[in-house]
Amino acid sequence: MLLTLKEIKGQLRLDDDFSDEDTLLTLLGNAVQTRTETFLNRTLYATDDDIPDTDTDGLHLPDDIKLGMLLLVTHFYENRSSVSEVEKVELPMSFNWLVGPYRYIPL
Repeated sequence: MLLTLKEIKGQLRLDDDFSDEDTLLTLLGNAVQTRTETFLNRTLYATDDDIPDTDTDGLHLPDDIKLGMLLLVTHFYENRSSVSEVEKVELPMSFNWLVGPYRYIPL
């Protein structure tokens, strides 16, 4: 998982020593990374050195994608249902705005 529990807890304003939901936070972090990589059609890596020569579309995790992933974790953590009771719209629009420019669409 590229997002650390410390980063996720910081984004969610949870204390570092709060561990009651670590399993859920790890699940959310892994799901968000998988969803982001699937959306991008690219594998994300922690550093440039981690990208294997065989992965020509591999991408070192830039800050804007990391922020998009953290926003998506926040959305899933705070909205444990697929719809909102207030207005039924796509909530994580910022994710698409932050991550979209890196999307690889094979033609």
